[in-house]
Amino acid sequence: MNQIKKALGDLIAAIETCEEYERYLAAKKEIEKYPLLKKKADEFRRLKFEMQGSDADIFEKTDQLRKEHAEVNSNPVVWEYLTAENVFCRILRQINWRLLENLDFDIGTEDTAD
Repeated sequence: MNQIKKALGDLIAAIETCEEYERYLAAKKEIEKYPLLKKKADEFRRLKFEMQGSDADIFEKTDQLRKEHAEVNSNPVVWEYLTAENVFCRILRQINWRLLENLDFDIGTEDTAD
């Protein structure tokens, strides 16, 4: 377990110094100067997340959501925050997938209906 803790500490240190994380922190710090914008950006993110988990037509709903929040999303501070967050989240997803792909761990994603 000590080896894992060390490797995890090294991974966190690497993430903390990567360009994508630094960009995200800078964007987060900037948007926090504007609480109303932050609230609207968070609402947009929440609705987008909920939509992705629904059975609705994702493309139609995404287009509708973007139109409804066009004013907020056209703000450069909001745009940078959402973009930087998305880029950083992509890194976290890649880390998770690499772990799952390289370890013998059944996450139950295979179809067992046959």
